[in-house]
Amino acid sequence: MSALVSAGALPLVSGANAHATQTPAASGDEAEAAEETLELFVAPDAAVTTDDATELKFSVLLRNSGELSAPEGSVELAIGERLTGTSATPRAEDLAVDPAADPTGDPTDASAPPARTVIATASVDAVSSGKSQHVTVTVPIKDAGLTSSAHGVYPIYATYRASDADAASSLTAFSPLVWGGPAEASATVDLTSIVPLTLSTKILSLPTRAQLGQEAGRLTALMDYAVQTQSIVAIDPRFVVAVRGYGLEAPQAARDLLARLESATIPTFLLQFGDADPAAQAALGASELLQPAGFEFVTRFGAWEQPDPAAPGEGDAAEAADPAHPASAKSTASSQPADPADPPEPTEPPDAAEPAEPTEPTEPTDPANGEVPPPSDEQLTEWQHGVAAAWPAPGQVGPRTLSLLRAAELDTTVLRSDNVSLSGGPRASLGDASAIITDAELDAGVQLALSGASETERALGGAQAAARLALTAGSDTKGLVLGVDRGGSTDAEHPEQVLSELTTQRWIKPIALGAQQEGTAQLAAALPDEDRLELLDAATENEATVLEARATLVNPEYLDGYQRLRLLTLFATRNAAPDADFSATAKQFAKRDRELHDGVRLVGTKRAQLVGGSTKIPIQLRNSLPFDAVVTLEVAPTSAALRVPERTFPEIVLPEDSSERVLVPTTSRVSSGDSALLLSITSIDGEYTASSGKLEITISSAVETVAIAVLASAAALLIGFGIWRSVRRRRTHSPRE
Repeated sequence: MSALVSAGALPLVSGANAHATQTPAASGDEAEAAEETLELFVAPDAAVTTDDATELKFSVLLRNSGELSAPEGSVELAIGERLTGTSATPRAEDLAVDPAADPTGDPTDASAPPARTVIATASVDAVSSGKSQHVTVTVPIKDAGLTSSAHGVYPIYATYRASDADAASSLTAFSPLVWGGPAEASATVDLTSIVPLTLSTKILSLPTRAQLGQEAGRLTALMDYAVQTQSIVAIDPRFVVAVRGYGLEAPQAARDLLARLESATIPTFLLQFGDADPAAQAALGASELLQPAGFEFVTRFGAWEQPDPAAPGEGDAAEAADPAHPASAKSTASSQPADPADPPEPTEPPDAAEPAEPTEPTEPTDPANGEVPPPSDEQLTEWQHGVAAAWPAPGQVGPRTLSLLRAAELDTTVLRSDNVSLSGGPRASLGDASAIITDAELDAGVQLALSGASETERALGGAQAAARLALTAGSDTKGLVLGVDRGGSTDAEHPEQVLSELTTQRWIKPIALGAQQEGTAQLAAALPDEDRLELLDAATENEATVLEARATLVNPEYLDGYQRLRLLTLFATRNAAPDADFSATAKQFAKRDRELHDGVRLVGTKRAQLVGGSTKIPIQLRNSLPFDAVVTLEVAPTSAALRVPERTFPEIVLPEDSSERVLVPTTSRVSSGDSALLLSITSIDGEYTASSGKLEITISSAVETVAIAVLASAAALLIGFGIWRSVRRRRTHSPRE
């Protein structure tokens, strides 16, 4: 259960999740184990506490992820002196102090921990392995010592102590508390946000039409927020290509959003497909960025209208988005697709009875018959008037990454502040190129607010972000850039609401990037995680192996495009986060690789029995690929005991995700014994073997002879019995007659 506690009360509590910072442990093996497995969180219920509040509410969470139970004890809340400077991140000595030993600190020692005032104490029961406990602590404003003339950011400390000090170490967690806003009422901070329109982690290639419909609502809400706050929009090209690739078959909400993006006056730029990480590609020695290998596997489901010859040309498109960054994204085609929000009259209406996902690809269109061919890859991917920018994984960019991006003519790089040395504003020059510098502390707070595992963690993230903005407003640093976490924006149910709550306070002034102060940045080189790079390298090397299966497909190019999009998505920046379980992600990717490579295969080839001189043996073929296959089945006996008149079964069509049975005529040359059939599935040209196997055959031809003899004997007996009964009946009736 969860408990509501007034200051000084001692509740018994249970339930919820959290994260912690630890103080020095008590001695002993059990205390050391507790350090490694116990986590503690504390957070105010509201990111900003306003003047009209009469009480403070704090959420405290203790989580035990170890194998041993955590002992019962208490959690003590304390408030520190108002923070100064621009950072709400606590020092190590702030978390190491034990208020029970020294609650006042040493005012004569500048390096000593600051004074704390205990404002509440709550008791906790023992926490079983894998469980957690949650308590809500309510403290009157007057007991916290807060007044309307002392606005600002205050540190809150929660300290857990076991009743038996030898059983577990004490833990201290920290959270900032924003009371009323910045200390100076007129203080403001300029804020520019980079809002990502990325797709759900469940979408591992291009989205289906159903998935587009599900994503459109969230992405539209984020676009609304971006427009209201003059943000920069970073777009996953998979959304653009999918909407254009399905054409009239795309959900209307997705088409409307694409139309808004194409005509937007706020800055936009395209990420790599799947939000792939350029830093990881550079670290693996890539000489150019990974590119898609085609989109035919999606456009086969599309339908398009004839372009209007009178439609405005490219020169009439919206003006460039950001004067501070005049470089436009390089167009990959000479003409822009028709606006999906306002298409011309169709020459051939789409079939309303077509199923949601056709089981067979659409036949190639014929313009001579009035059918419209699908857009080219260049038309699907072009992005007019966008900023030529890239956004690598935060904090992992080195010189190789910048060189790779310059080779791709991407002159602006989004970097996090812990990856550079910055002088001046966040709109910075970086050598002969430019950079947008996001604030690492603000980014981390918003990320936790969006994707924290529990309500307490999300509240903590909101408090951290609000504190960073409030402290910056009262400093000489007047401008910040927020890089909204690309994984968190897909995890949160309503990310736009979280962002709006955190970035629309009275002291925050949303501005366009061009209005931010200029600065100069020097790269503080960093590298991606080595383990992640090894797994990505293995997946890249295995791509050629997976594509061997293309030889069995009716349309081999479908697998080319599908597999490359999967690989690009594996490179996603969200997988570079420190808390990402990328090894599990890579394991699932490798499993799917094997499924694709072995997609066309023999099934049920253990043993069969041949009863009689001849029969047709069923051979089961399975196609688990998402595309149609056409193959040849080769059959050969292993001995002269079997005769197979027809050994080649050519051009067997296997629709996507289906099975097919082939009957192989077989004759036995012996009355009994064992033999086998060697089976192989090959491409129609015979150059690639998709699957092979051996079907053991038990021959029992004598069984047929015995069965016939038995049946004949039984028939003779039945006939004889019938004759006997007829004769007997006649003899019985004769005297009466």
